[in-house]
Amino acid sequence: METTFVQAGPVRLQYFMHGRGPEVIVFVHGYTASGRIWRLTQEALDPDRFRTFALSNRGAGDSDRSMREEDYTAETFAADVHAAVQELGLRDFTLVGHSMGALTVTYYALAHPEILKALVLLDPAALDGRTIYRGTHVLNEEQRQALVAIDHLRAPAEFLNALNADIARNPPERLSGGRKSMREVRLRERLGELRLPVLVVGGDRDTLVGVDNILAEYLALPRATRALHVFRGVGHSPNVGVPGELADVLDGFITRAVQLHNPNGS
Repeated sequence: METTFVQAGPVRLQYFMHGRGPEVIVFVHGYTASGRIWRLTQEALDPDRFRTFALSNRGAGDSDRSMREEDYTAETFAADVHAAVQELGLRDFTLVGHSMGALTVTYYALAHPEILKALVLLDPAALDGRTIYRGTHVLNEEQRQALVAIDHLRAPAEFLNALNADIARNPPERLSGGRKSMREVRLRERLGELRLPVLVVGGDRDTLVGVDNILAEYLALPRATRALHVFRGVGHSPNVGVPGELADVLDGFITRAVQLHNPNGS
């Protein structure tokens, strides 16, 4: 796993790169996490088939941060992603967003559909604006345990320690700005505009966003290009709890997206 940085407009973003294959995937993390949360999934993907980039949003991990709450919105993160992929010279790739990251990648897909091959929404935070984090901008211990209870029990300790260290370094402005952004988002009504293949993935034990919201996002997408996969006995973070199984789902979906993108094999 290679860790480096890219200048994305006004901010320098950390990213984790793995693989050397022709199929490119860009991963975007959620509310409190960093790009590190994708490591197990990246390593589970065939490095000869896939080249993957997991960005840490501004304020996350070792990426640049600011003291302004308004800098930490899903729309701003989407603009940063665009600046990063332009700098990296990426196009015709699959974009994957987890939790609040699903808001980010949806904003991106609506603004730049011509650059993408496919889109994946992993346990998406509710796109109709129902925030999943309430109360103060700092997660209390009960909320933190809810995030890790099911999926993190299956993950290696050294991975969790590094991820939790990133989470602990979150600036308060990122947490409060992100929560406000999730509350104000109104994207579900626009999902019908997407014409590229979109996969919605969820865990049936996700109590943070709820299976009802995961299904609502799927049903709001165009019938011709939507797909759904629900993991049994998995919570909010399949990328942590079942990374190998998630990698298999992504591989199969991208294979079908390639066929749809190039029906004649050209």
